[in-house]
Amino acid sequence: MPVLPRTRLDKIEWFEQRLDPQHGWLADPGAIGLTAQQVADLADRVAAARAAYDAAQQARNASLSATAAFHAITGDMEGDGRDLIATVKAFAETTDDPGVYARADVPPPAEPTPAGPPAPPTSVTGTITSDGAVRLRWKGTLSHRTFYEIFRRLDGEATWTVLDSVGEKAYLDASVPPGTSGVQYRVRAKRGRHTSAANDPIRLRLGVEPQTGKHALRVAA
Repeated sequence: MPVLPRTRLDKIEWFEQRLDPQHGWLADPGAIGLTAQQVADLADRVAAARAAYDAAQQARNASLSATAAFHAITGDMEGDGRDLIATVKAFAETTDDPGVYARADVPPPAEPTPAGPPAPPTSVTGTITSDGAVRLRWKGTLSHRTFYEIFRRLDGEATWTVLDSVGEKAYLDASVPPGTSGVQYRVRAKRGRHTSAANDPIRLRLGVEPQTGKHALRVAA
C-alpha cells in the first residue's frame, strides 16, 4: 500500500501535517533518522507547493468569472444582433426589395424544401354503425396540409365515386343507399399537386361484422 495519497493537494496536506513545528518532523529530525537541513528543505518545498496551489486556485476562479462574463456579454451581443437581423429581414419583406439582403450582407431566407408526395394511407378499416352508416378510419399523416380523398363503389357499380375530401384520418359515410348488399372503399392522400396511391379496396357486407383491409375480400378497382 503506497504511503503517499494520490492527489497533489492530498500530498501537500500529508507533508504539512508531518511538518507541524510542535510535534512533527521539525521537532526532532534525528529521532526519525533525518537531518534538520533535510527537513528544512522539504518544508520550503511544501510551502512553495502550497503557494503554487493557492495561485492556481485563484487563477481558476478568475478564469471561471471571466468565462461567465464573456458568455453573458456575447449573449447580449447575440440577442441585439438577432433583433437587428430580424429588422433587416422585415424591411426587405415589407419593401419587397431583395437587394436589402445584399446591402446588409445578410443571406436571404432559403426557399422552403418541398414536402414531396404523401405516403399512402395504411390500416384502413370500416365499421358499420347501428344506423347503417359506415365509419372509416386509417393511419397516415396530416403534416404539410395533407388531406384524404375517399372513394366508394357499391355492389353492382362499375366505377368508383369520389365521396369527399377530408383533413383528418376518419370519415363517416351516411349516404349508403338502403338495400345495398355490399360496399367497397378506397382512400388516398393528397398534398398540393401530389397524390398517393390508394389502399387496396376494403369490402363490407352490410348487416354483418366489420371488415378490414387485412381480412376483407379484396376486389380490383
